[in-house]
Order: sequence, then structure tokens, then C-alpha cells
Amino acid sequence: MNRHFLVWLTAALLASLVFQGYQCGSPEFTGAKVYIQQKNYKEAIRLLEQEVQKNPSNEEAWYMLGSLKAENSDYLGMNLAFDSALKIDNKHSRDIKQTRFNKWGSHLNNAVGLMDKASGDSSHAYYDKAIGEFQKAIAAWPDTSLSYRYLGYAYSNKGDLEGALNAYRQAWDRGKDADALKRIGRIYLQRGVELRSKFETDNATPLREMKSVASVQKGMKKVDVMHNLGAPDNVKKGPRDAKKEDWAYKNFNLTVSLENDVVAATTFSRPYKPSIDSTQMKLALVEFGKSVEALEVAKNEDAKDNEILTLLLQAYVESNKIKEAITTFKQAVANEPGEKRNHYLLGVLYRTDNDFQPAIDEFKKAIEIDPAYTDAAFEVGATYYNWGVDILHTAQDKGQDPPPTYKEKFQQALPYLETVAETKKDDAQVWETLGTIYARLGMSDKALKALNRADKIRKGD
Repeated sequence: MNRHFLVWLTAALLASLVFQGYQCGSPEFTGAKVYIQQKNYKEAIRLLEQEVQKNPSNEEAWYMLGSLKAENSDYLGMNLAFDSALKIDNKHSRDIKQTRFNKWGSHLNNAVGLMDKASGDSSHAYYDKAIGEFQKAIAAWPDTSLSYRYLGYAYSNKGDLEGALNAYRQAWDRGKDADALKRIGRIYLQRGVELRSKFETDNATPLREMKSVASVQKGMKKVDVMHNLGAPDNVKKGPRDAKKEDWAYKNFNLTVSLENDVVAATTFSRPYKPSIDSTQMKLALVEFGKSVEALEVAKNEDAKDNEILTLLLQAYVESNKIKEAITTFKQAVANEPGEKRNHYLLGVLYRTDNDFQPAIDEFKKAIEIDPAYTDAAFEVGATYYNWGVDILHTAQDKGQDPPPTYKEKFQQALPYLETVAETKKDDAQVWETLGTIYARLGMSDKALKALNRADKIRKGD
């Protein structure tokens, strides 16, 4: 037991015995004081428990019992006794608060120290010990949200996400802890991504084939069809001078009609429906929905937390809730028009929805707020590029020659990406995007230099 505390308690009881004598208390209460003086705390607790049963209005007995329970680390018993004392009188309220705080702080510090030691093969053992200390801290002072948040950290680091979720929920319920709610959203997002990845891995072949079949559109070159679908099962040639061919792919129920080495039409004998088990994807969408729900509340608590906004954006996109996300971030922009991050994220959402001009407008507004915002400048260039590609593909799908506007979009992208490249000299993505645009515009020398630069960066040269 804590020596200083018990010395104080013994001294207080000696004074009580000297000035009050034995006649004012029951045999149990008086005997408990004597046992404390003799340092026989087990018997003191036994008699105090009898005393409060016989005389439940004895505030001092409840307080003494709680103090002894605290020193035995019986925090359930401690809090029961202290709460009973406080219902009768507040004269020991300051001491009770101090005892709870000291016990809570001691276990909390122990737990943090154990987490700091966790590394390598021994990390799980340290996290388990830390969890035990956090649980003792919570038992000593149950209403502190901080303890639950730290407990969540320990569970998360250990890899016990369910335990972490339960702890973070308690932190939110007890103290409206926005950080805990953010972590709840992140865990649901992480679980959703893991489930989606499992779905994609388990169904890799049919998903790849679906994508390949869908990519074959009117206007595609013969060589690209061969690259995407492989060699046909059967080739039916047209008249010698017509340069027509029909390529049959039995597995896909598909016939690709080619004319002058370009796709003229695609015909399915019956719908192509590969066998795909969507169980994991459905579960992933449930997790993504829970993430959105938690992060929306977290955003309302702390609208300027960039991490919350980024996680919420990702959760919306993973949930296929782009329209809802646009509505949410439009309101965020209206509420804080000077917050560059909200404009940036709204721009990302517009672009994801293939709404290119509003996306560019939002990125440019972010740059107006912060002219050094290179991420927004890159996105302006990338969005102009995507817009040009979209114009090009739309024309190809219709079997038409692309309008000159697609090159105009590439030209509009260049100054933004060239400026970003001056700042982000070691960003491979910037140089690769820049090189691709140069190539599209026929600037072969610049394209080669930019793409070589991207390749060297990725190789660490």
C-alpha cells in the first residue's frame, strides 16, 4: 500500500481516537480504526464493510473504506464507497477527487511507458500490458474520455481493431472526443479497403476480363484489340478488297467487326456475365458507409481538421457517394469560403464526377487563396489533361475524328504542370504526367526528357 497515504490515514485516526474516544462509534467502526492503526488493513476493510451495512449513513466509514480499497487497487469497490460517501456529505470530496486522479494518472503513465517500449517481436506483450494499465486507469476514473482514447491507441497498435473501435466509441460517448471519432472513421475505411482488396483478388480474372471486354469500342485499333483480348478463337475474313474481318471470342460471346484495321462494331450473341462473388464487396460498402457516418459527425465537430476531410473524401469515393460528397463539400465551401482545403477537395470530387470545368474553378480558387498551393496547381493541369483525354475517347467511341479542342486542353494543362515541376523536382508523377502531355502534343524531345526523369526518380537515380 501507499506508505504516505497510510501514514496520513493512521495519523488522522489516532487523532480521532484521542479526541473522541471509543464511545461515539460502533464496535465495527472503532475496531476498524484500531486495525488501521495496527496496519491490519484486511481486517479493517472487513469491519468497515460490516459498518456501512449496519450504518449506511456513516460518511466517514464509506470514505475510509474507499481509501483502503484504492490502496488495494479494488477500484470498483473504491468508487462504490466514494460515491456512497459523496451522496451523504461532500466534506471529503477534494480528497476523493485527488485519490481518483492519482490512481488514474499512475496507471495512465505506466501504460504510456509500456507503449513506448513496444517494438519488434515483444510488441504484443507490451501492448497487452499497456491495455491492462489503461483498463485500470479507466476503473479508477471511469468518466475520462482520454483514457478510452489511449486505450484505443493500444488496441490499434496491437492490431485489435474491434477492441479499438469499442474504446474509441466510449471516448466519443463520454467526452465528444473528435479525434476518437476520426479514428473510428479511419478503421471502418481501412476494413472496407481490405474487404474490397480481397474481392478484387478473389475475382481478379473475371474482373480483368470484364474490363478488357468493355474497353473494346468502336474506333479502337486492331492491334489494341489483340492486346486487350488476345488472339480470337476464329477469324472470318470479308471480301478480299474490303479489308473486313470478324473476330470471334467464344468465352465472351463476342464478335468484333473490323474494317481497315479499326473496330467498326461489337456484337454479343448473348450477354457476357462472368461469375463474380460480390460478397466481400457488399461487406466493404457497409464498412465504407459506417466510415462516412462517423466522419461526417467528426467534420461537424472540427471542420478545419484536414485529416478528417481527406478521410471523409476517400470514404465518399469508396462508397460511390460522389453526389452526396459534392453537396457536403459545397456547403463546407459556403461556410468557409477562405478555406483552401475545402475548395481543393470539392475540385477533386467534381473531377471524379467528370465535371471538369467546376473542378478547375475550385482548384483555381484554392490557388487564389494560397498562390504557393502546388497540389492545387498540379490538379488544374491534371484536370485539363483528363478533360482532353475524355474528349478524345468520346470521339473515338463514336467513330469520329477528335475535335481540335482536345489538344487545347492539353495546352492549357502545360503551364500549370511545368510550374509544379519546377517546385516538385523529385515527384515522378508530375514528370510522368508532363511527359505524357508533351507526347500527346507531338513534343517528342520534351516528352522523352520528362519520362526519363520520372523513370530515374522511381529508380532512385
